Amino acid sequence: MANIEQVASGIFFYEFDGDTTETNISTISGWISANLGEMNNLIFTDLSGDAADFNVEQRDIMRHLYLASYYKKKARNAIKTLGANGSNGVLMLRDDDTHMSFVNINEVSKQFSALSKQHMEELNAQVYAYNLYQARPMQAVSKTMLNDVLM
Repeated sequence: MANIEQVASGIFFYEFDGDTTETNISTISGWISANLGEMNNLIFTDLSGDAADFNVEQRDIMRHLYLASYYKKKARNAIKTLGANGSNGVLMLRDDDTHMSFVNINEVSKQFSALSKQHMEELNAQVYAYNLYQARPMQAVSKTMLNDVLM
């Protein structure tokens, strides 16, 4: 079992290799705390607060939920950069001895969107498996109760 801080730390070190220029543990743990209800709705749990204990499957579901949101935001920011700079999408200019190349922000945005979509697909598969294998009966009926009702 892991708490929010441990889940955030795992995402930070394993997905971002501890690169503080991308994000940090407190940002990730804040996002997890703010979006814990979304995971609860997906997998029918009632985790809450900083003391929430995540099992292995719940940690992985939260990781994919965070990464899908992270890459979606990166794609949106790339598009905003494109609009702000008025870039024309030039990829390469070449003269006899001069060579210049530019990043096509639109393609960068498409790659971030693809990463977000990939994490959402993995998230949906994991949520389906979690709900399938964690399912409990909604109502338990004993034979004696059934007989009492039918008679």
